[in-house]
Amino acid sequence: LKNIYDNSGRTTYRMTEPGAIILINGKRKCGKDYLASKILEKLGTAVCEILHLSTEIKREYAQLHNLDFDLLLTDSPYKDVYRSEMIALGESRRNADPGHYCRLTTEHASKQCWMVVDNRRETDVEYFKKRFPGKCLVVRVVASQEVRKRRGWSWKAGVDDATSECGLDNYPQDITVSNDGELSDGFSEGLESIVCWVQERLET
Repeated sequence: LKNIYDNSGRTTYRMTEPGAIILINGKRKCGKDYLASKILEKLGTAVCEILHLSTEIKREYAQLHNLDFDLLLTDSPYKDVYRSEMIALGESRRNADPGHYCRLTTEHASKQCWMVVDNRRETDVEYFKKRFPGKCLVVRVVASQEVRKRRGWSWKAGVDDATSECGLDNYPQDITVSNDGELSDGFSEGLESIVCWVQERLET
């Protein structure tokens, strides 16, 4: 963050401009965070950081209902109890202000490369593409239903048929990465393509 000062002399903060933004999307249990972790290993934490739009939704929901925010961040049954209501809150806020969670999530971002791991709606992606033209790569992670079931996924009405899961199904993707396992066809190639794209953007 860069320190700036307003007319009153108070210190405020301005978000550091990123050189590259990876916008990851995909179904539940497809492995979005796994791909992000592999990209981070390649690029390093000095250059890259992982951001979750859902973190701010969970924070807001926990504050409204006096719940355990840290537990909501875990991949646990506790989170699943409130998933539908958190989705409804997120949709309500986004309908009123499509960029609400995008701004909150990146408010303190400071690295050259951002990975936004859980884009859900076209308005999420469009916010970043319009705010940072020429700096965004839209990445779709896919995995078979069989593999997703082995990872703990099961169909849930009101979740798997909601905009939060389907909103980017038909959105144009720059890269699609198959994540049926690290050795699945296309995973390594997709990973390297993303890393090369970031490195090229940061060199310019």
